[in-house]
Amino acid sequence: LAVNVTANWRLIRSLDPLLRASSAGRAVFLSSGAGHRSQLNAYWGPYAVSKAALDALARTYAAETVNTSAVRVMLVNPGPLRTKMRAAAMPGEDPLSLRTPEELAPKIVAMCAPDWRETGKLYDFPQDKILSFRGPQ
Repeated sequence: LAVNVTANWRLIRSLDPLLRASSAGRAVFLSSGAGHRSQLNAYWGPYAVSKAALDALARTYAAETVNTSAVRVMLVNPGPLRTKMRAAAMPGEDPLSLRTPEELAPKIVAMCAPDWRETGKLYDFPQDKILSFRGPQ
């Protein structure tokens, strides 16, 4: 919670005036499918809760800034990536079967560009799609 929620809330609180003063303020948050998928995994509760809270925090900030001409807020679901954290969480998984953070980076850079217009949405890297959040059906 300290890293996934509190730290991001403090960043928003501290950087909001600068983002609003910018001609292209961008905030991109790294989410996880663990926080918004309908089927949750056993023993992943604290992580899933922290990512769901981050999703709500970022979406709320997007709603608070939707009428600004400059601020755009996005969430990114990187999916499974070849990282040390993933290797520790999923021992035995073949890391060579996973995409790398370097493959995701250009997508995040694009969301930080002045011409980016989407806000309050989720970019799902595994699907390479921008998704809108929706309630249960």
